[in-house]
Amino acid sequence: MYKLLIVDDEDIEREGMAQFIPWENYEIQLAGTAWNGVEGFQKIQAEEPDIVLTDIKMPVMDGIELIKKTKESFPDIEFIVLSGYGEYEFTSQAMEEGVRYYILKPCDEEKIVEVLSKVKQSIAEKRSQKRRSQEYSHKVRRLLPRAKEQLFCNMLLEREKPQEDYQMFLEEFGTEQQQVRVLALHLEDKIDYLEQFVLGNILGELLGETNILLSAVLQQDILFLLRNCDIDQIEPAFARTRTEFSRVAGGPMNAAVSREGELQDVHQLFDQVKELFRMGADAPDGILLHYGIFREAKSRLSDIIDYHKAGSSQDYGEILFEMYLAFAKMELDGYTYDEKREMCTWIIKVLYGEQFVPGEGVGEDADRVWQLFTDVTEQIAVRQGILQQEGRDDKRVRNILLAVYKYLREPDMNIRFLAKEVLFMNEEYFGRIFLKNRKMKFSTFLLETRIALAERLLDYKPDIRISQLAETVGYSPDGQYFSKAFKKAAGVSPTEYRDRCLKGRSSCSG
Repeated sequence: MYKLLIVDDEDIEREGMAQFIPWENYEIQLAGTAWNGVEGFQKIQAEEPDIVLTDIKMPVMDGIELIKKTKESFPDIEFIVLSGYGEYEFTSQAMEEGVRYYILKPCDEEKIVEVLSKVKQSIAEKRSQKRRSQEYSHKVRRLLPRAKEQLFCNMLLEREKPQEDYQMFLEEFGTEQQQVRVLALHLEDKIDYLEQFVLGNILGELLGETNILLSAVLQQDILFLLRNCDIDQIEPAFARTRTEFSRVAGGPMNAAVSREGELQDVHQLFDQVKELFRMGADAPDGILLHYGIFREAKSRLSDIIDYHKAGSSQDYGEILFEMYLAFAKMELDGYTYDEKREMCTWIIKVLYGEQFVPGEGVGEDADRVWQLFTDVTEQIAVRQGILQQEGRDDKRVRNILLAVYKYLREPDMNIRFLAKEVLFMNEEYFGRIFLKNRKMKFSTFLLETRIALAERLLDYKPDIRISQLAETVGYSPDGQYFSKAFKKAAGVSPTEYRDRCLKGRSSCSG
């Protein structure tokens, strides 16, 4: 049924329409009548009809004013305008207000019913569209948490994210420069949606719901994206969350929280969380892992070694390069042998979550350090399955590469020295097998390796003396030949490269 209100200042027409048309036959319920716009609007407020059949010219408030006033509060009400000949100006104004239906006076039941049929159809379509829109909105509201979770997963894993979805996320939660942390709660068993919901609610109460931007589940970890949260807030919140959750599900729970970073770097914050879990593999249950609880040397692991390059490479030469660079950095920082040994155990623990106890080493310090270097490099190569895939030529090239790094600091080290004095190989065969395996001549490889090491060491320690840098990568300490070779390969001199590094650091800190 549709509710209809009649507004007309002419009594005979108004009451005639009200009394003599069998409205029920047309699925119409008469909500009443009014003799002018003021009375009509009062009845509209009281009855909220679906349709208003109104005259244009009336005293006190005419039909146009009634339409305008009604549309402000009841935009869905449909109007049918009654107009006489010569009232086209008023009819035009009504159409400007969105009225699509009008009847010329004098009118009869047939005309009114014909227009009412069109109005009812229009109302039915609007209701159907509104119902579909509400159903769609309901589905969207139900799916939105899942969509946000998927977006968070993409950010954590650095998958490609649809720019439109990412922009919506930024508009809702802030800008890419907003400072955030990644908090991970790790459970022994697989996590279900209910547990994620419960843990999110508990943390939301403790940290503030507005400070938990997103959550997602990856295997046995629940990840939360936090803002405006310091470690001293997160620690007690985790302790309380663990206590409350143990009453529901029990079992051990560990947690790790990253440093602060920007939204665009969420995947790097996630890498920090994974690193912390590996570093704290032996930590007791219930401790929130963060960099503050580890000694400075352990927290500087990321500066000493590039985990991504060392831990994902399938090339033995690349692993040798990254580990040689790490040992060079430790030497520049004055690490003792024992400190280097401890650092190597942490490198394996962070990369693989496993214990590694290197041999004590024998002989002079240089021999012990070299033994430590080869031990940890081999551990990485073994865990990444590189040595198992080696053929005969691969093993020979591996021995060549090891010899290169062992004698890298010797300015006179070349293919003849390694072939004749170290590996006891034919020089021509040495060059041929190296070119076949590494896709470049040995002399080119040696130059590129030394310059690449120099660049990375300048990135790490820009204030290093050029003479010391030259000596570290295998050039004479006077630095003249080194500077020429560096500029030819890098396009700038070592001093210019260092100045560029220092300028970059000051702009970042400023």
